Amino acid sequence: MPMDADGKFMPSVSDYSGKYFKDADPLIIKDLKDRGRLVSSGTVVHSYPFCWRSQQPLMYRATDTWFIKVTDIKQDLLANNQGPKWVPSFVQDKRFNNWLKDARDWCFSRSRFWGNPIPLWVSDDMEEVVCVGSIAEL
Repeated sequence: MPMDADGKFMPSVSDYSGKYFKDADPLIIKDLKDRGRLVSSGTVVHSYPFCWRSQQPLMYRATDTWFIKVTDIKQDLLANNQGPKWVPSFVQDKRFNNWLKDARDWCFSRSRFWGNPIPLWVSDDMEEVVCVGSIAEL
């Protein structure tokens, strides 16, 4: 990810290092034009995501995420769904069963701003992973 959390280009993007990503747009367009690599330039009107709190534009960023490989345990989930008594009963065989049947690998990590914190501490080399399961363990 060539931008920091504030949307400024990192030193790895030397020509635009420290520039806010939207402020760099005209500079990038000019650079592409000067090098004969600009195919087209213009304005496209479309909806853009904004923070509902600050009304500032949001930037798309690649982030590290954690997944649970649900596809490996799908058959167990379907089998275990047959055990409990569901009320109303149609949920067991229809709605929930269909949801389990179509389950995909699940990204359970979200950014702290939007989601819940995950109580994982991971070493830089990924050799040690500590998952805290209770206040007592903490």
